[in-house]
Amino acid sequence: MTRRSNLLLILCLGLLVVGVSVFLSEHRIKEYRSEQFLMDTLVSIKVYGDDVATLPVAVTAAYGEMHRIAALVDRFPLPGTEDCRRSDVCRINEMAGISPVRVDADTLAMLLLAKKYHNLSAGAFDVTIGPVMDLWDFAGENPKIPASSIIVETLPLVDIENLVVNDVESTVYLRNVGMKLDLGALAKGYATEKALQALAKQGIKKALIDAGGNIRVLGSNASNAPWRIGIKDPRKAGGLIAIVALEDAAAVTSGDYYRYFEVAGQRYHHILDPRSGYPASENMSVTVVSQDAGLADLLSTTFFVMKGEEALALAEKLGVNLVLVNVDGRIFHTPGLAAHLEVLPGGAYRYDPR
Repeated sequence: MTRRSNLLLILCLGLLVVGVSVFLSEHRIKEYRSEQFLMDTLVSIKVYGDDVATLPVAVTAAYGEMHRIAALVDRFPLPGTEDCRRSDVCRINEMAGISPVRVDADTLAMLLLAKKYHNLSAGAFDVTIGPVMDLWDFAGENPKIPASSIIVETLPLVDIENLVVNDVESTVYLRNVGMKLDLGALAKGYATEKALQALAKQGIKKALIDAGGNIRVLGSNASNAPWRIGIKDPRKAGGLIAIVALEDAAAVTSGDYYRYFEVAGQRYHHILDPRSGYPASENMSVTVVSQDAGLADLLSTTFFVMKGEEALALAEKLGVNLVLVNVDGRIFHTPGLAAHLEVLPGGAYRYDPR
């Protein structure tokens, strides 16, 4: 069994900003950038403006929003304690089968979004996946393949129908003892969108947030051109399979090369199909482009679990765009990306334009 370090995980995320050296125009637009380790990944924020004094203030506000959302969704008590008071998700899990928990408006919003897309995806997305995620222990030092009998015993706890979200009373309740929420497939994108909104409120017109490969851009780049975002090769370290032009939008990738281990040459990755309890097996990489980073994050996981044709059809129905690399090495994308996507030549993949 092999295990990749956290550093390697950060380097293996699915999207990369291409051509970051930009020409600062004749108006002498200023650039400010900052990095923090947050939500288990390296977050980078880059902003542009005329007044250099205001840029750090805006970035501080953006990070403040990300820290606030991160605190709400943390599944675990404070290190070395049993204290769940700071985290809505931790308290909801702690009170499963006992009583509803009053939560923040953003926690409600995330859970209502999760329930909506669970239904639209025929169960491919389910934030009550926590008990099965714990069996695999991808977040620990020794992930393992659980016994099939234990997965079967645990799966009944994965049931979003037993997640009661009361938006009138601002409460959330898990009906059964042992149920656990895990918002890992949604929270980082949601926090990224909140950070971007904070930048906009501070008057920022051009910005890029890279939350470990979750990309959200505000406006165009400093050269007044679209940002060029590279989609990483899921099997070749440092390689790219495509470049997407992005402006006022988000791009998020889910892939089987981030948080995985191998046993007897078989890869076991962290994106579980909530209907089976096992790693999804249809795709290697899925990138979603939309106007909202939270939705792009949620849908990249959802589409990764689905069969390619089903994912493409649902993406078009929802009005989002998608680049998908299936397990056979075929690259597909929605028609809406045709004018904004450059699939790079070479490599071990077959491009199927639509």
